[in-house]
This record gives sequence, structure tokens and C-alpha cells, in this order.
Amino acid sequence: MILLLSGCAKSAEEVGATSGDKSNLPVTVEALVEHAEYCESIYDNGGTEVNNLSYEVKTNGGITIIVIRGTDNTANVLSDIDIRMIKDDVLDIYLHKGFRDASTTIIQEVDKYYQLEHTVHVTGHSLGGAIAQIIGMWLHRRGYNVQIFSYGSPKVSSQVLSGGQPTHWRVVRRSDPITFSPTYPYLHTGIFVDSQTLDWGPDNDNGLISETDGLDHSILKYVTTLKEQL
Repeated sequence: MILLLSGCAKSAEEVGATSGDKSNLPVTVEALVEHAEYCESIYDNGGTEVNNLSYEVKTNGGITIIVIRGTDNTANVLSDIDIRMIKDDVLDIYLHKGFRDASTTIIQEVDKYYQLEHTVHVTGHSLGGAIAQIIGMWLHRRGYNVQIFSYGSPKVSSQVLSGGQPTHWRVVRRSDPITFSPTYPYLHTGIFVDSQTLDWGPDNDNGLISETDGLDHSILKYVTTLKEQL
């Protein structure tokens, strides 16, 4: 797999806009495809298993990439549905308990076995995207230069960080029902990117759940539609 990580993103301020389309997207399509393929690969080839979760850590060109697998077993489903909120003392916000517990398991493994570069990309699909968001916020608070790439991710909190969120490319298919969950008071953060059109901005998935299709949640659908934009 060819790595295209360096210089893959600009802030919205650098491109002079807070929303737009493919013509002024502040991240390369190649980077979005690449991270989506990492998410697909960990389903197909597996990673390091811990407590029914799977993750992979790799380093290239001075960047550490952490990949987290999405829902793949009953234990993962239990994490998904534990929507109680719990206070996270590190972030000083309330988080989805199931996602936070899973994130704690992964970050403890990463801290124990890996030395991270200053720039860290955290990516995942579905449950993996939720975990990627939380781990990304933790690493951001530690002073790392963080970018989060999530695909079909549910929401993880009802709040935002007081010191600012890390850069988060929240890639969504508008027909994916998982991105609508959990419901209020949970909310999305990050820059919304439509995988089918590459329209982007602060969209908060304001569509109709009745127009979604569970089959459109698959990571393969995300990879396919993003590649069509190359």
C-alpha cells in the first residue's frame, strides 16, 4: 500500500472557507482513500487482538498511524449499546461509556508497547471511528499533532473540548444509519465529508433516518465511493 500521508491536509482557514466541495476540500482524496483502506484491511487481515477489540499501529515518514477495527463480535455490540454518559477527567467532558471503555483498553495497549511520533493519525470505521475520536482527543491533550479519520462513525459525546478539538475528517455516507446514533443529546464534531460527493463542512447529519440503509454502513461502500472521486 502506497503511503500518501505527508502534507495531506490544510485547515479550513487556510483554504479560506468553512465549507465547500471537491474543488476546495482541505484534505486530499488520496488520504481519505488510504485511511479507508486501512479500515478495510483490519477487518480482512486482523490486527492485534485485546478484549475482543482489534487495532494496528504503524509508522511511516515520521507519522504514527493507529487503526481500530469496527464492530465485529457480540462484545463490540455491547460497547455500542452502552450509551450511558461518564465523565472523562482527562478531557473534562462526558463520553459514551461503551466507547470510552473500549478506548481505554486500546490506549493502554498503545502506551505499553509503542513509542509514538509527534504526528499521529488515528482512524477507524463504525465503532473503530468512535474509538479513534476518543483516543485522538486524549493524544491531542498530551500535545501530539493529531488527525482523526473516521468512517461511518457514531457520536461519542454531548460536548466539545474547551481547548479546541483535534483535526477530524468525519467521512459519511448520507444513507448510513449509524451516523445518526446515539440520538440527542449526543452530537457530532469534526469536518463532515460526504464520501459520495466530497461536499464538506459543519454538517451534522441533518438527513432523515427513514432514508437510510444498513447495507450502506459497510467500509467497502466507503472505499468504493471514495475511489470513484479520484
